[in-house]
Amino acid sequence: MTAFTGPTEQHRRTRRLETGWRFHHGDAEGAADPDFADDDWRPVEAPHDWSIEGPFDPESPAGSAQAFLPGGVGWYRRELPSDVEGETVYLRFDGVYRDSDVYLKGEHVGNRPNGYTSFNHDVSGVEGSETLAVRVDNTDLPNCRWYSGSGIYRHVHLIETSALHVVPWGTDVRTPAVTERRARVDVHTEVANDAEEAAVCTLSTTVYDPAGEVVAEAATEQRFAAGQQHTFEQELAVAEPALWSPETPERYHVRSVVHRQDPDGTAETTGEPVDDYVTQFGIRTVTFSADEGVLLNGESMNLKGVNLHHSAGALGAAVPERALERRLETLAAMGANAIRTAHNPPQPELLELCDRMGFLVIDEAFDKWRHEKTGKFFEEWWREDLAAMIRRDRNHPSVIAWSVGNESYDHGEAEMLDDLEMLVEAANDLDPTRPATYGSPAWGDGHEGILKNAEAVAERVDLFSGNYMEHHYDDLRERGVDVPIVGSECRPFFRGSGDDPLAFVPPNPWFDVAERDDVVGQFIWSGFDYLGEAREWPSKGWPTGLIDTCGVPKPPAAFHRSVWSDEPMVEIAAFDPARERAPARPAWSWPALAGHWTFPDREDSRGFVHVVTFTNAETVTLYQNDERLGVQHLADNPDHMIEWYVPYESGTLRAVAETDGEVVATHELQTAGDPARVELDPDREAITADGQDLVYADARIVDDDGVVVPRADHEIECSVSGAGDLAGVDNGDLASNESYTDSRRSAYHGTALAIVQADRSPGEVTITADVEGLEGDEVTIPVQAPE
Repeated sequence: MTAFTGPTEQHRRTRRLETGWRFHHGDAEGAADPDFADDDWRPVEAPHDWSIEGPFDPESPAGSAQAFLPGGVGWYRRELPSDVEGETVYLRFDGVYRDSDVYLKGEHVGNRPNGYTSFNHDVSGVEGSETLAVRVDNTDLPNCRWYSGSGIYRHVHLIETSALHVVPWGTDVRTPAVTERRARVDVHTEVANDAEEAAVCTLSTTVYDPAGEVVAEAATEQRFAAGQQHTFEQELAVAEPALWSPETPERYHVRSVVHRQDPDGTAETTGEPVDDYVTQFGIRTVTFSADEGVLLNGESMNLKGVNLHHSAGALGAAVPERALERRLETLAAMGANAIRTAHNPPQPELLELCDRMGFLVIDEAFDKWRHEKTGKFFEEWWREDLAAMIRRDRNHPSVIAWSVGNESYDHGEAEMLDDLEMLVEAANDLDPTRPATYGSPAWGDGHEGILKNAEAVAERVDLFSGNYMEHHYDDLRERGVDVPIVGSECRPFFRGSGDDPLAFVPPNPWFDVAERDDVVGQFIWSGFDYLGEAREWPSKGWPTGLIDTCGVPKPPAAFHRSVWSDEPMVEIAAFDPARERAPARPAWSWPALAGHWTFPDREDSRGFVHVVTFTNAETVTLYQNDERLGVQHLADNPDHMIEWYVPYESGTLRAVAETDGEVVATHELQTAGDPARVELDPDREAITADGQDLVYADARIVDDDGVVVPRADHEIECSVSGAGDLAGVDNGDLASNESYTDSRRSAYHGTALAIVQADRSPGEVTITADVEGLEGDEVTIPVQAPE
């Protein structure tokens, strides 16, 4: 894969409004007025989430659904740049949670209730330096089943164009016919003439390959009346296309240049370029089949996916791109290749990363539809919100399906089925190139009721997405369901059996995908632990994901790496019933596995420790202190859990994996001694001075040999100096009452995390970790100027 080197947009200007904001938590009468005094308001940068600052409160109206964190009303104010020059000007908000009202020069510009939807406001006529004010109302709590955050928690853009221009999200690039020799590329481009006089427009469309070379061109002329909008439809061809796939995520670009001519002139030239718009896309084919699952570029594959909420631990809902990239890197190392955006449109940066890194995406619009609080604005806004998601996201090659909803509380009832038909029809109209689906739960009056409801859903969707329905797949096929099936939510360990949705049977739910051609794939609930949807105080979130809020894979995640990844691996985990865990819903929990070999209570008794090894190699040999304990074959353990009972000795437990008699992977655990020091381990050697980039520094309590002390819970003081700031602290413990925005965090299972964000000036940032009674540590990271 090569980087795009073609031209960028040259005849429009797009700027992020990140700095210069002032914030007030609480309502403020008259705050939209340009003359309002906001000198005592707090300076912040956008994106910004005020809820993550806390405090946690068991009496909070947000409750367990939204992590016991505050909502309320908040105001933001700033001045527009002084050099605004566009004839047509838009303000684009990627997401404001929620019920936002935007004011400019004291005048109301518009309202948007949905906190997850991106939206545009036309503010043409501004000249620069006008006062922009945004009121955010997140008082009707809880209004979401998980942590939503509060505020302008995604990017804000100022877009300046000509009066004759490509409208927001106005390009639709499709590749309806693709062979090795040729790809047909259809480009639909919506152009508006906002001027008070007629115009003649020539739209020049150029396709650039992944290296930035021109590979196709077209030009079309159109006469516009004043105020008219027109959709250009152009067909181009690309020879020997480089196909997009998870293995080769090659991306092409379309540059749409709008030329304006004198409507009374006779010149044969294309006219003056007044606007251009660059669209990234990929050339690929995706086919869903009830017999073969999903075919990408004609090749059968399985979706190895996770459900992903929008928040990111200590950062709350204001998540910089680097945090998303780090998450996807962790998932990719596990062998995952797919994301379901549970249960709302994600921030745009996630899809851009999925395009670049080769993830497939089910893009989801809504949760619960008409529920009293989560769906308060559904009736009035569903069509506009759905259209915003599809128009914004339709050119991403990573997006392979639209999900129009999830687990409506009136599942199976007449109104719900009518809503489903309505939404699927709208999605198909907006984008006929991708299937529409809905997260269908295993709900109904007994076994027969569950199947009846599922069958009714299957009749109305293009792809059946079943939440925890693996044990019903055969029944659905026997009832004549003939659409492709995907496990849209799957437990990481439990699989239902017969009428019991929680019955554990040894094969993991993954094998319902691996052993069936008619099942497209699975999406684990959940990929990462997340805030909200907690079981009970003191838990603040969902603690049974494959990866904790610090971004560290838990020992059970090794199972999925063993079945999802082709990279040879072996990993040891020990059953540790004493391991501290936040309150969780047992049906989504693995047994208490731990990645350590420190059991002092077994030292004298020679008690046995139950151990499991995960591998994708042929055999595993286990050694304790260089004594060979035995060898086991993966073929004898079809559930991919090789179990051992080891008479405990302190020291080293080592697993050696072999295939065809060759060692392909090893893993070992070492017994920890007494805590000696805190050790910092940053995840990057340098970061960029753009005000957004991050470095994650693990802070570990270790013994003299550098082994993590698994039950150490020392309080770690983190400090930052130089060209960066402390963005948050975490330890993965969702039952902790410690603030994510403090400088102190207790170690949990021996570790904590400091997240440091770069300033906007180059230099160095120094991170220091101190623990009372132990040796501290310090690391310095270069903060480099943007390229």
